[in-house]
Amino acid sequence: MHIINVILFNFGRCSIDILANVLKEIRLSSRTYFCADFETPWGMDIPSSQHGGFHIAVTGEFYVYIKHNHKHIHLKEGDIIAFPLGAAHQLSDNNTDKAADSLLNGESVVEAILSGNNPFEPKGLSNSLNTVLCGAFNYDTSLNHPLFNDLPEYIHIKSSELPWLQGLVSVLSNETRTAKPGYSVLVDRLTEVLFIQLLRAHMLEKNADSGFLSALNDSKINAALTAVHQDLKGNINVGQLGELVGMSRTSFNQRFTKLVGESPKTYLTNFRLQNAKNSLLNNNSPIIQIAENAGYSSEAAFSKAFKRYYKVPPGSVRKKSAEQTLDN
Repeated sequence: MHIINVILFNFGRCSIDILANVLKEIRLSSRTYFCADFETPWGMDIPSSQHGGFHIAVTGEFYVYIKHNHKHIHLKEGDIIAFPLGAAHQLSDNNTDKAADSLLNGESVVEAILSGNNPFEPKGLSNSLNTVLCGAFNYDTSLNHPLFNDLPEYIHIKSSELPWLQGLVSVLSNETRTAKPGYSVLVDRLTEVLFIQLLRAHMLEKNADSGFLSALNDSKINAALTAVHQDLKGNINVGQLGELVGMSRTSFNQRFTKLVGESPKTYLTNFRLQNAKNSLLNNNSPIIQIAENAGYSSEAAFSKAFKRYYKVPPGSVRKKSAEQTLDN
């Protein structure tokens, strides 16, 4: 059967959710650090980080200061702000500019609260209280996926804008505070749900004509991405992708590159190398088999491409995975 017919057959049988697939590829994980009561005055400085972070005003209100553009954002009860790419920022009970050295370091605050020593612990009955929930999103930053280029510096969602937010915040805060059996797994999964909902909200608000998230809303490019993510044996090529979605090669290349942010060939190559890394980490398939599934006819050609992308050879990734398994 011609490869295009095979792809069309499989495409009709098992269409996949591209965003969910990509989140698995980048190894999205998340956690909630704490849900704690703060008595005014309070404030913390959060430096830039390789992982994302989020903050929720469970009760009361507080202010977020984004350092690089000197922007103040007012979070009211039930609102959430997320920094998908870990931009530096400050949290405090007022919108007055403060020097970083006058605020507590964010990591130190997390460590203190987790050890039972909340530095902003209420001293008694007070009307000046905020309940703040903070957590983080983590990804495999070794992957140069175009989704990262499309993530905004921050996403601010008001509880009045999205009805589902209040319910999710209520469950998250309750589970984090009560720490019932199994709460950590439940909270981590709920924060992953939160991240996906934030991306959805951003996609609706952005309404842009370029970027990876915009590509997911384009029927032809989404179909091409779906074909790529379903082709786990390295069979399809760029020309066949254009044929699959009914576009000329030139038109397809231009449209794909504009929306996704990189050419179809680059995306296809990188996707296969990302799959190869997952195979090296998660199964014991021979490297030559992994190479062939990535579209390479020899282990040497695969190793060269893999090292160019990840800066380490595939054998090192396999060895590191084996060592971690033994340590566990």
